[in-house]
Amino acid sequence: MNDPDRLIAGQLLTGATREVLAARVARALQPSAPTHFSAQQFALLEELSRVLVPHDPATLPLARSVDARLTHGDTDGWRYDELPPDAEAYSMLLLALPADFQAMQHGAQAASVTQLQRQHPRIFEDLLAELTESYYAHPVNQLGIGYVGFADARGWSQTGLNQLDPHEQEALEQAGRQP
Repeated sequence: MNDPDRLIAGQLLTGATREVLAARVARALQPSAPTHFSAQQFALLEELSRVLVPHDPATLPLARSVDARLTHGDTDGWRYDELPPDAEAYSMLLLALPADFQAMQHGAQAASVTQLQRQHPRIFEDLLAELTESYYAHPVNQLGIGYVGFADARGWSQTGLNQLDPHEQEALEQAGRQP
């Protein structure tokens, strides 16, 4: 059993939290075709997401989470007034990438990303924030940084910097990590 599975199966989560985290882990492991973006756009988004937030799309599908959100018409409830809706804005961002972005060497990709950020700073900021949020919403990454705040079956008494409640320490130990 890997780290998040051990914690999810343990007694430190409420039922509702267990369901949400188990669904996140399961969803990440189920490959699916893009439903909002074209295959070409999706491939660019996936490569851009790997450059911006280094990860393995096979185990943490950040681009798929963006695609699914846009397919369902979900939003975070705000956008810059001068920007079009996210679906249109993200498509604009992908169109601004070089066609051979996926084949570029790291340095050329980095230069392209810098140019993209300069051309479309607010859209770039929105996408980067969404990718980062999706990355850290996954239990594997939360455990990777020692965060077990989702271990919510007990109350919280330690709220100071670098202080762990006993159940946080127990959660980290259950997951095979040292605090």
